[in-house]
Amino acid sequence: MSKVGEEFMAGVLAHLPSILAFTAPLPNSYDRIQPNTWSGAYQCWGNENREAPVRTACPPAVPNGFVSNFEIKSFDGCANPHLGLAAIVAAGIDGLRNHLPLPEPINENPATLDQKLLRLPTLLSESIEAPENNNVLREMIGEKLFTAIKGGRKAEIQYYSKNKDAYKQLIHRY
Repeated sequence: MSKVGEEFMAGVLAHLPSILAFTAPLPNSYDRIQPNTWSGAYQCWGNENREAPVRTACPPAVPNGFVSNFEIKSFDGCANPHLGLAAIVAAGIDGLRNHLPLPEPINENPATLDQKLLRLPTLLSESIEAPENNNVLREMIGEKLFTAIKGGRKAEIQYYSKNKDAYKQLIHRY
């Protein structure tokens, strides 16, 4: 992977708990982000590791180790793709600006390293608190938009707490 790619990915990885506020917008999103489900529940990355939330991929028939792209597994289908991508790009830009180092890859199941890795937020309420202390995303996204997103997420939490069967309507709404 190029140095630029490493720094960009390091920024995404460093800001991943805050990014979830944009990419996992519903309380139900966190039912999916669980260990051992290929959804990426721990803050780590890996080479071709389906359990890592951020993983590099090498296309078939390309020399071993050549990384052509990386993917983010913790991007819920209910998320607004524009907001999610904006958060990812903002985090990547921070990685580039600050030349963030990419930690060593986790190429085994992160759940087996539970004590060594940070668990990503398990609830939407945890996720919307993460950007509170993340000035990078707040500044790049903009305070007004950030406030609107946070308000929307809080409304979702309130709605789902009052309507326990609301998740059943998701298939019809989305």
